[in-house]
Amino acid sequence: MNLPYNPEDLYHKKISKHFLYRLFFPRNIVLVGASVKTKLDLMAYLTAYKAFGYGTERLPNIYPVNPKYEGKLLWNRWKFYKDLNSIPEAIDLVICAVKAPYTPNILRECIEVNAKFLVIFSSGFSEVGKEGQSYSNEVKQILRESNYKSTRVIGPNCFGPLNSQYNLNFNRTVLKLYSGGFSFCSQSGGFCHRIIEYSEKRGLGLNFGISVGNMIDLDINDFLMFFSMDPKTKVIGFYLESVQTQEKGRKFMENLKKVCKKKPVVIFKGGRSEIGSASCKSHTGAIAGASEIYDSVFKQVNALSVKNSEEFFDISYALLHLFPDHLPKGSNACALVPGGGSTVELGDVLSEEGGLSFPKLSSETQQKLAEMFFEVNTCFRNPIDLGAYGHVPDKITDALKLADKEDRIDILIPIFFLSRITDGPLTYDGFAAAFGRSLGRKFKPKKTDKIVCLIPIVDRMDEKTITELKGLKKALNKYHILHFPSLNRLARSIKNILDYSQFRKKRS
Repeated sequence: MNLPYNPEDLYHKKISKHFLYRLFFPRNIVLVGASVKTKLDLMAYLTAYKAFGYGTERLPNIYPVNPKYEGKLLWNRWKFYKDLNSIPEAIDLVICAVKAPYTPNILRECIEVNAKFLVIFSSGFSEVGKEGQSYSNEVKQILRESNYKSTRVIGPNCFGPLNSQYNLNFNRTVLKLYSGGFSFCSQSGGFCHRIIEYSEKRGLGLNFGISVGNMIDLDINDFLMFFSMDPKTKVIGFYLESVQTQEKGRKFMENLKKVCKKKPVVIFKGGRSEIGSASCKSHTGAIAGASEIYDSVFKQVNALSVKNSEEFFDISYALLHLFPDHLPKGSNACALVPGGGSTVELGDVLSEEGGLSFPKLSSETQQKLAEMFFEVNTCFRNPIDLGAYGHVPDKITDALKLADKEDRIDILIPIFFLSRITDGPLTYDGFAAAFGRSLGRKFKPKKTDKIVCLIPIVDRMDEKTITELKGLKKALNKYHILHFPSLNRLARSIKNILDYSQFRKKRS
């Protein structure tokens, strides 16, 4: 059977020494509680595994476990086994979907056969009260008795690992992960699915991911340090509801301080409001804690703390494209806009929220712009008002090329209204293709020492528009041009990136 990676290459030789290696690169996966009947609990895993050809055309092997169906085939593909003892090879990863009262015995079986990892998918533990807490305590006691030298536990109430290199995935709607250098850890399984489903749309390429749930054993510290040492992880993200204990929290801050010197870490702390905090308690049994304290401590260790999922995706995406070699050198920006009113709003938002300055362009550059464009409804100081020319691909890139020669400018921001393009001779796809060709031919974004952030403003979002926007985003991603759907989202991202860039400068 095919192994979808080379275990002998230098990358695998390095990370295979880490104790979490077989969690993300399992040679086999055992599903305890699988059934011949359609059940929602393990369907996400099984549907994905079937689509990927696991256990038939390629590794990992799949072993469903349920004594009721011993010897039968699940979906005419995978043979059922009675228990873990009957699995015909050493076990790397067990996913357990039996009810909470039966889970401690599954852990005992795992330890008996020396299975490396147990993902407890099941809920019904500390998040539901005293009875659930008793099952959590029993699991902890079993782990203590084993001295944590055998099976390690992820969860309960989680999905477990994701790996784009291996296409190890628990999302049945995204059958090919959008790969890249972003690795994440989330206490929410639902938020993991959002990352998977949104990654390609946002240009956020995934490497590793882990859904950790209640963190009864392995926790955020274990995964932070694994992502830190992984050469393919460029940016690290966390969705947190609680660090659980003071000891774990102190250790997390100490580890963050070390890791943030090497790689950017973006943290979305849930439970910021009273209602959100109550939701955390019922979700993962977490006491959320005061968000102001978390924000303050994260700032001290130079982790990037965000307030919502939009900021999380935007900043992670931007850092993935900019870190480490293309972070902005300063906060001086030049904007290109198709109209004077846009200039006023842009200046207000990006200076107040984003911390950007817009220095006046040199008289030489202004003169060249004036020669290039008719002086009707145009202005070339900064921001540059291109008027109607602001929707013509070649004209936008001509202006970008001139602005790029200004030594004082660190960030270039072209803005245009896509709806006006479709009212003219070009469709979105046509504009995307023309803009992409013009960028490649004239501007060569990969060679500039400035960062380019484009805002395509969309004032209608019908199905056709959404489809056609994909072409534009694809062209922008190809040329490493950041794109944001609004000024405010760009401003929040730029502010965080400038702060992180300043931290890197001070370190060096």
